[in-house]
Amino acid sequence: MAIFVSYSSSDGGPTASAVVGALRARGFDVLWDGDLSIIHPLSIPAWMETAVRDRTVLVIVSDDYLKALLSNDFVERRGVRYEAGLVRHKIYHHGGAHGCAVLPVVPPGIDANALPSVLQQLVIHRFDPGSRNGEEELVRSLGALEIGGGVVRAEPEGVYQTRMMLAGLEACPQSSAQAYQLACALVEQGEGDLELARAFDSVVGVAKAHGDVGLVSRLSDVCLKTLSSTLPLKGEGALKAKVLVSGQSWHLLREHRFSQAASVAEEGAQIAKKYRDLDTAARGQRAHARVLLHMAMEALPYDREFYLRNCEHLLILATTLFRSISGPTSEEVGVCASLQAERQLLRYEMTRERSELGAAFERAQAAEALLTPGTEPYQWLTVLQARLCLAARKYNEGKEFVTDVITTADFPEVVARSLQVRADLMLATRDRAEAVHDLLLAEEQFRSLGCEYAAATCWWTIARIDSTKLVSFRLTPADVLRLEDLAPDPRDRRLAVLEHEHRAARRLGRRATPDWACLVDRVQHE
Repeated sequence: MAIFVSYSSSDGGPTASAVVGALRARGFDVLWDGDLSIIHPLSIPAWMETAVRDRTVLVIVSDDYLKALLSNDFVERRGVRYEAGLVRHKIYHHGGAHGCAVLPVVPPGIDANALPSVLQQLVIHRFDPGSRNGEEELVRSLGALEIGGGVVRAEPEGVYQTRMMLAGLEACPQSSAQAYQLACALVEQGEGDLELARAFDSVVGVAKAHGDVGLVSRLSDVCLKTLSSTLPLKGEGALKAKVLVSGQSWHLLREHRFSQAASVAEEGAQIAKKYRDLDTAARGQRAHARVLLHMAMEALPYDREFYLRNCEHLLILATTLFRSISGPTSEEVGVCASLQAERQLLRYEMTRERSELGAAFERAQAAEALLTPGTEPYQWLTVLQARLCLAARKYNEGKEFVTDVITTADFPEVVARSLQVRADLMLATRDRAEAVHDLLLAEEQFRSLGCEYAAATCWWTIARIDSTKLVSFRLTPADVLRLEDLAPDPRDRRLAVLEHEHRAARRLGRRATPDWACLVDRVQHE
């Protein structure tokens, strides 16, 4: 349910803050003045009008609010007077005798019997911000109120159950096992459930914290199907954009479906712009830039410059938007700086110009100053710093970076990538045994998360070093070159090697020379 909390900031703030916290903990979509510093609406009066018109309004009764409601001469605070006028207008135009989507909330110290007639005709709720007495009754009333129709109805059992599960999920740390179990259960039963789509950010955050690509994919599909078959309330048009940007493009990138990931991120950003959801629009531009960066990593030399130019352009747009939303020192700006550092690193790998590597180090330092230690973006930045050390031949320093992530990080995907980077550092110092050990661990972890391409990349790196760690025969340098020429995708190379192993096990006598062209063709078309 979408709720707007109307109050006077001078004397109703403590009660309003307690009400917002209580309702958000129970899964309600609550909007109030405390969100202004985050959303930065182009027009505050227009923002008020939309919120009062399209949402259930909770009026936090206080002396100043009553003055604004009763008299147009109350000029001390124009905002509360204007907002109170909108609430009066909403009550006036309500049809029917019951179910008005305006609920007065009266804190201790206010005599409910002394309220003006414009509020006396409504269902009045008592609420104590200290003890939270009255919370259950308020939640029951909100659950029974159908927004838009002005009719009181019993809340469906499924909706109530979803809200309770969402409240439990949001009360747990995202990396906890309990939050993950609740996320899985919500996705399992969530098709057609608009409440799940509204709480997409919370559920996808848990799925990402556990690195579960399959769960993010299923959640995105469920929410997109629900949104396509259900008419969202006003103000919820940008929900699809969030699912496309934070869900679908995320899992498509990890599934190595770059073209689709780029298209989805771009579509999400365009939808978000249409509905003036600037935060999601900026995230969409950044997600698109991230995909282009990965495309540049694997492109032919003459295509890389095209992808990198577009990547830089999108990162500039995203950084500008994030700065306008939450200021120049926000975490989101730090994530953009981290991506800029990664782009500079790729330029160095293309050109071998030391100035590019120096610029990458500077960008990484700028990102580190903005990101919070212990968070997932900070851990990813640490992995990038290890890669920069590898490029600068500071191998021991790089190992310290990723070893710290491996021992302290709570994010499985970051740990797997750290193991892979540490293996690269060990190969640079010719420590092959330890490198293979890390690659085996990384391959197993990537595969358990559903990152099949990353897992196959680790597998192929091991095969190049010593294929007998994986299969019963040794790949020759000629075999390696032939397979890399025939199959750019390491998943296909792995399947071709395993197919040869399977055939050799059933063949009696001398082992046959592998026909790699035939084997690659077979696995690509099965």
